[in-house]
Amino acid sequence: MEFFFAILFLLFYYIRPQDWVPGLAGANLVKPIIGLWLLFLVVNRSRPSPLSGVFRTPHDWIMFAYLGYIVFFGDGSVMEVLPLLSFYVLTVQSITSWPRLFSYLKYWNGALVAIAGIAVASTVGVDLTGAQDLYNTKMGRLAIGTWLHNNPNALAHSVVVVIPLSYVLFFWRGSASNRFVLFPALSGLAFYCAWLTQSKGAFLVGGGLVTLIFVVGRPKLVQIFVIAAALLVGISALSFLPRMGQMNNLRADEGVQGRLLAWEMARTASKQNETGVGWKEFIAYIPWKEGRKHMIVEKATHSSYVHVAADLGKYGLFLYLAGIWVAIHTLLALKSKNTLEERCRRALMMIALAYVLSGWMINRQYHTEYFLLIAVTAAMHRIKKGDELELNSAENQDIDLATESPGQAGGTTAAFTKAKSLITDYFKPLWNQFGVVDLACCTFLTWFTFWMWDYILKNL
Repeated sequence: MEFFFAILFLLFYYIRPQDWVPGLAGANLVKPIIGLWLLFLVVNRSRPSPLSGVFRTPHDWIMFAYLGYIVFFGDGSVMEVLPLLSFYVLTVQSITSWPRLFSYLKYWNGALVAIAGIAVASTVGVDLTGAQDLYNTKMGRLAIGTWLHNNPNALAHSVVVVIPLSYVLFFWRGSASNRFVLFPALSGLAFYCAWLTQSKGAFLVGGGLVTLIFVVGRPKLVQIFVIAAALLVGISALSFLPRMGQMNNLRADEGVQGRLLAWEMARTASKQNETGVGWKEFIAYIPWKEGRKHMIVEKATHSSYVHVAADLGKYGLFLYLAGIWVAIHTLLALKSKNTLEERCRRALMMIALAYVLSGWMINRQYHTEYFLLIAVTAAMHRIKKGDELELNSAENQDIDLATESPGQAGGTTAAFTKAKSLITDYFKPLWNQFGVVDLACCTFLTWFTFWMWDYILKNL
């Protein structure tokens, strides 16, 4: 039952019926969901975690360290970060098997498809969320009337993930109906929705992810060909998408100019405050001219990394990036033994890379999506470590049998050899400790973020 509430929470987070369903406006539906989720997890748990306890993976340590940093150095209150911690812990403890993980990822994809469907439906008269009002005020760019997707860029960056995610979940090694009916329908809906948002950043992210699905796991020659084709043909194809022609002259783009001013203020804040100005405290007020009017307006940074650095300083950014790194490290290090495991690994990689790329263009640094991504990857990590423990136990049992029953040594030796072969081929012990290499990688990522930030400010 705890897994049911994990799915329910995921759907409520993305679709947010409390924002547009009559009678639910303003209702805090998350608290009762969390309460029931915790109750069933503690009192009537249907399936135990492969690894009992909390601090069992690097993801756990990084997550607690990051939230602890927010409280002690970012002036965040315990009550503010406690829900984020609960989202993480409850999700980790609810996804306890490969079938559950695969089902969770399909629901994740389904939630994004539902968002795209709600948005597109609003253009043909089925306006559930009051999206037409936003459509008219956003210069003809599509958005829907929910807190999470009430602007075109946010909507586009969510739905564009459906294309590579649906490919991995349904097309790759899928049935004929999944390949030629389900995948085209889901990806077509997502593409049309993204087209209507006219989000340049989402088009770039989508193009990059689509390229990756034809690169990962392919022979070297195919990888070289795909990357070359993407550079030669793909970039040209992107120019035909809405508003992409503006990419040729970013200096003249008012939206880009405003973001750069916000980035400059955030950079100054990060230099002057090693631990930042405070969690969710940084606000960029920039001078702006509209016609003959001169005014001071609030401008979003449109970058998760920039905002975290301004709020929490370089150490906070380090921990934020460390959470993303340990998730990706697990996905890179994990060796799958069947199609189900590989499908889950690739799907999570698509979600993670989409979050990483979109982080340069939209503000989702403190959204639940970040904590869910790391939680689901940590759950996968635990499942794999649980599989390792089972095989190690089987190996030891074979040794005992061979010792106690010499008459059956031939059979048990063969079983032992087979088990050992499985461990060698598929279950090379999965990385499970944040070591020197991880520290170096996270340090590099932090340095690279600041370098890229300064480079963009100097050259745009």
